[in-house]
Amino acid sequence: MEQRITLAPNCSLTPSVAKVFFGATCLFSLSFALFFVLRGFWPVLLFWALEMLALGVALHASLKRRHYTQVVVITDSRVSLVTRSRRGEAKQEFARHWAKVRLRSPPRRLGTSRLTIESHGRAYEVGSFLTEEDRCVLAARLGRLVGGTNESPPLQGRGIGDPFR
Repeated sequence: MEQRITLAPNCSLTPSVAKVFFGATCLFSLSFALFFVLRGFWPVLLFWALEMLALGVALHASLKRRHYTQVVVITDSRVSLVTRSRRGEAKQEFARHWAKVRLRSPPRRLGTSRLTIESHGRAYEVGSFLTEEDRCVLAARLGRLVGGTNESPPLQGRGIGDPFR
């Protein structure tokens, strides 16, 4: 039996929608900037350009994330992690019997936790893009599926209300 969990960041914008949004925002805000420029406040145009540059960089970074996925496959003997991005694919495998799931506390009060699967001195981070709540839910599910060292629970079917399928 096999359990498969596919993780992907939330990226609701398509490239065409992002272009329309960026263009509309530039035109709308430029009309306000030009209003002030025509009254002699020309530095407003510089700040408008910097704001639009920052928005463009943020949209570009968001669109790049849509190609990133992680797939966790758990079989009776193995835990496989496949990470796909624009740079290619990376695969990690652990013996299920020896693997540990760890949710590490954030180093700072406002930081984020880290969810890792570890075995024999190797560790691989899972779901770094998830919200804190989703990461905790995933850690609990992986903990039930993988178990601790020397403890491999039997794999069962998917839960009906499970957010990670």
